[in-house]
Amino acid sequence: LYDQIHRLGRTLESFHRLFTEELERGVASDRGAERLLGQTAFLAATFDGYRARVLDSGAVDEPALRRRLLDEPGAPPLAHVIVSIGDRVAEPDGLWPADFDLLTRLEGVRTIDVVATEATLAVGLIERLRAALPGMDEVSHDPARASRPTLEVPRPSGAAGRPELLFVSRDREEELAAIARRLKHEAAKTAAPALDRVAIVVRRPLPYLYLARETFGSAGIPFETLDTLPLAAEPYAAAVDIALNAVIADFSRRALIALLRTPHFGYDPVDPSAWRTSIADLDRALAEARYQGGLERLDMLHREWSSIDTPKRREERRRKNALPAMGVALAVAERLSALTASSRVVEQIDAVLAFLRAYDGSLDGGPEGPPLSTDGAESGAKAPPLRTVAPAPPSAAHNAPLLSDPATSARHQRVRAAVVGAINALGAAYRRHDPAAEGDVMALASAVRRWLGARTFALRTGSPGVQIVDAQAVRYGVFDSVYLVGVIHGEWPEPTMRTVLYPASMMALLDPSPPTPRETIRREREAAQAARAAFRDLLMLAQRRVRVSTFLLEHDAIVEPSTLVDEMAAMSLPAEPIDTVPTARIFLHEAMTKHPAALWALPPLASRWAHARLEPREEAARFHGAAGPWILPRVSVSRLERYLDCPFRFFSSEVLRLDEQPEDEDTRTPLERGRFLHELFEAFFSEWQRRGHGRVTPTTLASARALFEELCEDALSALPPAEAALERARLLGSAVSAGIAHRVLAMEAERTVEVTERLLEFPLQGDFTFRGADDRTQTVTLSAIADRIDLLADGTMRVIDYKSKLTPDVKQALQLPIYSLCSRDRLAGHQGRAWQLGEALYLSFEGQRAVVPLRVRGTTLDELIDAAEERLLTTLDDIAAGTFPPRPARKSLCSVCPYSAVCRLDWVEPAGG
Repeated sequence: LYDQIHRLGRTLESFHRLFTEELERGVASDRGAERLLGQTAFLAATFDGYRARVLDSGAVDEPALRRRLLDEPGAPPLAHVIVSIGDRVAEPDGLWPADFDLLTRLEGVRTIDVVATEATLAVGLIERLRAALPGMDEVSHDPARASRPTLEVPRPSGAAGRPELLFVSRDREEELAAIARRLKHEAAKTAAPALDRVAIVVRRPLPYLYLARETFGSAGIPFETLDTLPLAAEPYAAAVDIALNAVIADFSRRALIALLRTPHFGYDPVDPSAWRTSIADLDRALAEARYQGGLERLDMLHREWSSIDTPKRREERRRKNALPAMGVALAVAERLSALTASSRVVEQIDAVLAFLRAYDGSLDGGPEGPPLSTDGAESGAKAPPLRTVAPAPPSAAHNAPLLSDPATSARHQRVRAAVVGAINALGAAYRRHDPAAEGDVMALASAVRRWLGARTFALRTGSPGVQIVDAQAVRYGVFDSVYLVGVIHGEWPEPTMRTVLYPASMMALLDPSPPTPRETIRREREAAQAARAAFRDLLMLAQRRVRVSTFLLEHDAIVEPSTLVDEMAAMSLPAEPIDTVPTARIFLHEAMTKHPAALWALPPLASRWAHARLEPREEAARFHGAAGPWILPRVSVSRLERYLDCPFRFFSSEVLRLDEQPEDEDTRTPLERGRFLHELFEAFFSEWQRRGHGRVTPTTLASARALFEELCEDALSALPPAEAALERARLLGSAVSAGIAHRVLAMEAERTVEVTERLLEFPLQGDFTFRGADDRTQTVTLSAIADRIDLLADGTMRVIDYKSKLTPDVKQALQLPIYSLCSRDRLAGHQGRAWQLGEALYLSFEGQRAVVPLRVRGTTLDELIDAAEERLLTTLDDIAAGTFPPRPARKSLCSVCPYSAVCRLDWVEPAGG
């Protein structure tokens, strides 16, 4: 509104006076007029304050620039001005009355040439120009043309098909794909036009700029764009956002790891591979330590891990390996914590810039890049020559992948300079206009995002070839072929922008010659006619041919073609029906998906991988899990059960040694909690047995519970209070649940045979001989521990395997039957007796069933053990042969599998299999 007032030749004082006089007439009877009157006073005061601040700062806005041009003529002064756009009625970006006034009063201007087409002049522009520039000479130019351009139209389907003038696609991407196919088809002809004389005309450049990279890049069609791109969409701007998010998240694990992994900051002065490994170990180690954020907690963990001299456990080795990344993470967090040390925005911005200088060594002394223009776009549309790119400084070793490619290096350095320049400009704006402004880090991040989001980055993209230009710029080019794309309602023509502050009737007061209602209708009609005239000019722009296309869907919403397409029929251009371009493969994805695969079109690495993937499945065993012979370094039954659950999951974890993605846990992990329960029950039964008790009976159940509660409180004292309270309810029960202790003790109290001895955490290590179905035998060195073995008074034993919640399928399980078999062999002669297996069961702490015996209807316990022996030997053979197919025992395992991203089950297994 401020600019519009001055563009119409009015002053702020006249705006205040005219609107106040008009509104005061209706204040007594119109409540809306009263509100608008207050709004006018507020806006007038705001505009006065803004104008005063501009003058005090020495900056210039649009009205001040006009005044300066009139008061201070340029050296040398302008002598000849060429105007190639219409007025504000003819086009949205046209000249205003103040612009015509400036041109006629500008000192030194001798000649003003206004260039316009006959179609635009004929819809009222000529009359308005005569009024704005009285006494002008009118000269008509009609250069001879060989012929009018040919309009390409779709060939009608069928003999009586209705001719169509528009090419219709599903969306913008398919619209560009259709043009790419047409260009490829034309390239095969000897008379095909040069690609740099082909223009794709867009009304909204941004969606097509993004799509062109993928569509034309995949088709191998060179293209060129000169439009600016959003600075906030550049990777370096995203890296700055990651740094701010780390502070907002209080340096949580995920935020810190994301910050360490960004390639835009130089943390690592040594081996990049070792650096990546250290970050991965830090990620898992922080999750294991249940680190939820906080600089003090991070510092405590760093000091604790630094004190590890000789790591023994796997967790300690991981923490030792994570120390390099941990040290960097702590240093980064300490530097970024300066953002929270002060609430003043200017100091927070200084802290952000200090962080960027500290961890991006190429900022100091590196190329500064071209300055930002006043509208936020980087000045100049052409990137600097690649030969002028400065090499990466030695301190930016981590940035080496970004700076190795000259084109990537040039763009990265210019984007980085633009982002840092924008943040500097934001800090300068706060220092000048609001140095005492305060806010938290979230408000700062929001301000930085808005500031970067309002700026654009000018970069010439693509190679010389097809020109992607907007509807305003295309009028200055010479092209053989013109493709008008995205001709939909709402974009062609552009909607007229109106102020939401005042109704149109009041805005008309600012016009030097306020139009009557009839004149207002006439101007609106002339504006619509001017849009149609401009569209006709675009159709006539091509030297040879023109083509118009539209699409049906925008973000899954149906869109309609523009009404401007009616002009195509009215112009009666010579039409050339075009057959549908053969669906020849021109994109990289089509090279692989259509038969036969054209692998020669792929890049070398992708081509080699595609050749391997296209080997016949029946003959390529490696696609069915054959990875080659492999020796299991240590045989444990839990590992073999993991293979039976899914061989590929076993392969990923045991052979490839891929770590599962760590998850943040507020409490202990299931593994830690399971270890806690095992140790607690081992301590209870050891103490119960030491006190001379045997089987827990209904009469001794209360005493056993009292002892368990006593030991339970000692174990819970080491946990945080909140977690201890939750675990106490799970162990001892509540009003709605009996508790884990009741399950374990009741299982024994329900049995009548006396327990003579309990073997807790009984080791089953050494050589064991297993017999298969065909009487083959194999000696296996086993490493196992049985949770609990009860030796009963009748000479039998009860083997118990604790489970936290879920129990395995007894038809597939190995652990309980193999432990039972090995226990019987290992305990032969113990106490001078030959122990027989009486019972084997799973004891679930929190499952639906507390006791799940090793039992299958119609099958004896010995038969189940024999079947388990056969499964064990077969599993060992498959592992030794390197057979690891993606074959889950239950499809439900796939939903929670940590290796689903690398699994090829959907490719190996046919659909519906």
